Amino acid sequence: MAGLTAGTQEIVKSTAPLLKNKGDAVTAKMYEIMFKNHPELKPLFVNAPNNQNEILARSIIAYSENIDNLPALEGALDKIAQHHINTQVKPEHYPIVADSLLQAMVDVLGDAITDEIAAAWKEAYWFLADILIEREKALYAKMAA
Repeated sequence: MAGLTAGTQEIVKSTAPLLKNKGDAVTAKMYEIMFKNHPELKPLFVNAPNNQNEILARSIIAYSENIDNLPALEGALDKIAQHHINTQVKPEHYPIVADSLLQAMVDVLGDAITDEIAAAWKEAYWFLADILIEREKALYAKMAA
């Protein structure tokens, strides 16, 4: 799997301060968009903690801050993959989350999300999604064995 370009890493990392200020609002809006457009996903979150959007916001902020040092996130990525297995998140859900998250960033952060920033976040999202999907496939295979 090819890595992210230095330019993408720099752009995403530059958004960390903005996300620190408005990350909770972005993720709350993301869930609102996602559940409005895909109510069939609500059952995946029936056992989610009350502060799920805050947990996701912290994860997004950590990713933006460490996008050039992903080994620092190894433990968190393992926990996320395991959580996705426990809640039956599948690869087909990732595009829905991507669309919802990127739309929420635009809705909440407005003009701060330029086309260049949106493109960088889309690339960064899919880079991370691919990592998680592969980890989840390995966990499902291990469970089946």
